[in-house]
Amino acid sequence: MPRRRFRPGTEASPFHQFMVALNRLERLPWAFLGLWALALGIIIGLAWWDASGSPGVGVSAGGTFLAFAGGDALMLILLPRLGYSFGPPKPPFVAFTLFRLFLSLGTLPLRPLSWAIGLALIGHLAFTGNLLNALYREPFQLTLTELVVASPRLRGMPPLRILHLTDLHLERLTRREQQVLQWIDELDPDLIVFTGDLLNLSYVHDPHAQAQCSRFLEALHAPLGVYLVTGTPLVDPPEVVRRILFGFTHITWLDNQVARFGQLGHQGPQICLLGLTCTHDPEHDGERLRALMRQIPAHALTILLYHSPDLFPEASALGIDLYLCGHTHGGQIRLPLIGALVTASIYGKRYEMGLYRHGSTTMYVSRGLGMEGLGMPRMRLMCPPEIVLIHLQGDEPEETESRSASPI
Repeated sequence: MPRRRFRPGTEASPFHQFMVALNRLERLPWAFLGLWALALGIIIGLAWWDASGSPGVGVSAGGTFLAFAGGDALMLILLPRLGYSFGPPKPPFVAFTLFRLFLSLGTLPLRPLSWAIGLALIGHLAFTGNLLNALYREPFQLTLTELVVASPRLRGMPPLRILHLTDLHLERLTRREQQVLQWIDELDPDLIVFTGDLLNLSYVHDPHAQAQCSRFLEALHAPLGVYLVTGTPLVDPPEVVRRILFGFTHITWLDNQVARFGQLGHQGPQICLLGLTCTHDPEHDGERLRALMRQIPAHALTILLYHSPDLFPEASALGIDLYLCGHTHGGQIRLPLIGALVTASIYGKRYEMGLYRHGSTTMYVSRGLGMEGLGMPRMRLMCPPEIVLIHLQGDEPEETESRSASPI
């Protein structure tokens, strides 16, 4: 297990500290940010004037930057007004202007100068297109991933259909959550499991967000039940989770507990759901997992619900059959050839998203539904939100892989 001075997902982690620092930019007035953008535009204009010897080129370069920066501000300000997302607009605006500064000045050394101008303009246009996609389109391009997982313990039994949800990070109910509920109704799974992070970090103590999260969870129903574990402690404080789940009898919150049941209408092996509360301390949580496994009868089929993929080596060593988790968001922002930029896992990119197998253990790391909070932009790039339908069966399929599609 990697040793670190800090644990991802905790207040001490550099990524969390970065989000907190970025969020402080929201205190700045728009007048100051307008002066900030104007100053950058002047710097760009002077640099292009100096490189070209033409004041007209300098004015055009500075004006182009300001026009695109103004478009960025408008895109961010409209997001909550149009009901897409509800994060602060000013921190992303500052980040976007810095990136546009790089786009504007990065091509200056190129010659002939016409190439430099053309490439800079193409860069700005491409960035705007990607922002529109990442802010307005891709967060709502919900995908259904289906996979088949075989276990000899279920040989001769009908498949068990498990729907996995994770990382809701709800700010306000949007058409994404409505689509999730519609798809669940159409898919009609046997069992629904949720692996943590109910609310967006910026809205953890917001009563309206809590009430809307309760509305979403109230609509979840399955014959074998709905089971939930909490996620990152900062996102899912126990007192907030209790408030959200108050009065619900159809949802079982597994807090370091085991739920046991057989398949619906069939005599088969006992199925044990191990619901492990995440502290992001693998040594502590690994010991709790071993304690839960001591409660499991021989020959039972085991399904681990845990927020993070960071216990995969421990789960594999214990022979757990199926491990469902999220937390990484698949990186949320991915780049070609690189993949996830950040995963908040002690294993870095090793378990960033998707299907993993070791020994008799299968793990699926879902990209989840929502997005990071505080000062982070509410965007997804090359990483659309996901719900997962697992067909757990006894016979080995010809091909076992994930696929994405819309339900019929």
